[in-house]
Amino acid sequence: MAFVLGIVFIASILSVYLIEYSVAELKPRASSAYERSLRMDAYSALNAAVAVLEEYYEIDGGIYAASQGWEYPLADGRVELPRGGEMQVKITDESSKIPLSKLTSEELVSIFEEMQFSTSIAQTLAECILDWSDSDDSARLNGAERDDYDDDEAFPPNRAIRNLSELKYIKNVRDYFFDENGFPNEYYKAFSEIVSAEDFDKVNLNSASPQVLNMLLVIDGKTYDPALYDAIRGKIGSIEDGIVWIKNSTEALNRGASEVPSKHVGCQPALLKIEVTIKRGSGEYYLCGYYAEDSEDSSSQSKDKNSSNSQSGSSVAKPPSGNSANTSNDGKRENSAAKSEKTSNASSNSSKTTASLAKSSKSASNKGGNRKIIKIVERGSR
Repeated sequence: MAFVLGIVFIASILSVYLIEYSVAELKPRASSAYERSLRMDAYSALNAAVAVLEEYYEIDGGIYAASQGWEYPLADGRVELPRGGEMQVKITDESSKIPLSKLTSEELVSIFEEMQFSTSIAQTLAECILDWSDSDDSARLNGAERDDYDDDEAFPPNRAIRNLSELKYIKNVRDYFFDENGFPNEYYKAFSEIVSAEDFDKVNLNSASPQVLNMLLVIDGKTYDPALYDAIRGKIGSIEDGIVWIKNSTEALNRGASEVPSKHVGCQPALLKIEVTIKRGSGEYYLCGYYAEDSEDSSSQSKDKNSSNSQSGSSVAKPPSGNSANTSNDGKRENSAAKSEKTSNASSNSSKTTASLAKSSKSASNKGGNRKIIKIVERGSR
């Protein structure tokens, strides 16, 4: 009897051990599978949003302004998640601001003077920013290069500013844009509302705020008139067929604008930011794709920002296999869209999405355009 009880006791211990071992082994696998499913759904939504944008290219002959209706591309429920859950997709125009990387010293000085800095301080700010981001180690007259920084300070990386938070590390600039505790002050906030660290060529007049339009005219040496913003938004002047956006600068003048900026401007988005959030149960996955023309400039941007997997060819994005994402300093993982004429496996779970993606990819090719996702930033489930 004692022998039998001993066997039962040993078997019980082994059973508990096996259960604990199984839980320890299976839990991370289940968690990984769960995150992969969220990630695949996020890429499905991203590609569906691209398909919607391509529809607007076909219907309106181009993308101009959020007033066309593409800001929330999947709000009509045209795509459903095959595994259920909540999906949020928003598109914003990153080219609504002035690209910092395209500004000259004189243009930066004009902006800082408009922000009420004295000419001498404006020149110092402009030249320190340019020395931080140019490719050489020769300091400008009022600038600062590596030799001007202390050994325990960050020194100029000699590449374009990737995030405006870098201003905190730039000599002299940090003294005017951050408080004594290192927090952004009103000058920083004002500057961040008019310039972007993203790399694109032209500001989209249709998306520009009054503050950005004012600075663009300051760069031109002209005076801002509020009628410009109203003309661009279709609040004054003649409007036909409900088209409140403009397709060229002449249309703004015809509607009543007295002056229109001439430098760094266009009437279509140079860079669109597509943000996707997938929620299912307690999990959440964030995915952000940057959508633009695949030009030599965007290729340079991808290389400069370490998006080495970026390839030209298709507007369709698919998740990189395995764990190929690179983790950046801010905890986000950056990947570039892979070249493909087909949708991702994630998209194949929804026939409506697949059909739209195939159509959008073919449409972009037929129009001779080369629009695509040029950069992807991911933040895993939590």
